[in-house]
Amino acid sequence: MSLVVTTKRVSHFDQNARIITDTTTNETMIIDPGADADLLFDMVSATTVTMIVLTHCHIDHAGGVTRLLELFDQAKRKRPQVFYHSKDIIIGEHLEEFAKNYGFSDKEYQNPPHPDQLMDSLSSITLGTKTFTIYFTPGHAPGHIVLYYDNDDFKLAGDYSETLHCNRLLIAGDTLFQGSIGRTDLPMANHSDLINSIKTHLLSLPKTTLVCSGHGPNTTIAQETATNPFLN
Repeated sequence: MSLVVTTKRVSHFDQNARIITDTTTNETMIIDPGADADLLFDMVSATTVTMIVLTHCHIDHAGGVTRLLELFDQAKRKRPQVFYHSKDIIIGEHLEEFAKNYGFSDKEYQNPPHPDQLMDSLSSITLGTKTFTIYFTPGHAPGHIVLYYDNDDFKLAGDYSETLHCNRLLIAGDTLFQGSIGRTDLPMANHSDLINSIKTHLLSLPKTTLVCSGHGPNTTIAQETATNPFLN
């Protein structure tokens, strides 16, 4: 296997941060570092981190980005580029306010910098020798995106390492969960947009696609197509 996907639950919200490494080139991207940046930084000490990708900018997915970048600077390692969608910039600009509203320190959850690379017009991103398709999936957040890997040469590690006999991979953020969907009672969320995003982009993927969600265990496109009460 040449692609390793390591999941680590972080933050007060038990969010699934992910470290994806192409073992052929030793290049890594970090997806949704919501908190516990020091721990995540230690986990990538032996790899070359080229990018930090945010599926969206909610506090539990983006709150650790700034601290993570500080750690790269302190270690005199090259900063990875930050990727996310322009429609989530306004959310990212208010994370420290959200933290205070939750009773958390704004040192635990900080506003991420504006993206080095907007994902608005990107259809794919490349990590080493591997390519991920980007789908724009608004609803839970206005700039939400997901990443789809159309190959079977991946291995899971860390938390939630069950592949469920799947041969394709979806990093789903907070669009789709086992038996549920992302919340749409949040500012700038839209329920009908989320349902449309799921049905248009996610349920059209192969049934053997593993869904790695932003919270909770893995599921599959087959299972959610057949049994998810929000989609049937």
